[in-house]
Amino acid sequence: MEQIAAVLLLVGCNAELSTCREIPVPQPVQVSIASCEAARPLAMRLAGAGEAKLFSTCVPMDSAKAQQSVSLAWALTRSGQLTVELGDSPSLVATR
Repeated sequence: MEQIAAVLLLVGCNAELSTCREIPVPQPVQVSIASCEAARPLAMRLAGAGEAKLFSTCVPMDSAKAQQSVSLAWALTRSGQLTVELGDSPSLVATR
């Protein structure tokens, strides 16, 4: 049985939603969806002072990936929904 962990994502925007940025959180990877959901309110309160609009979500992931590098792509829809895609980080190869 695979264990599910979660990534806590916070995004802050200006009032017009024309400029948004990811807000760092102290512990983005949580051991479970439940612990991520429990951490969201405090993370939003701590981060929300400088942002007109604040969005958050918990993104489920296989706990085995929590030890690896993953990519996180997010977008804010016109209706104000935060959408997220979690994927493998691309491998970088240096050549001359």
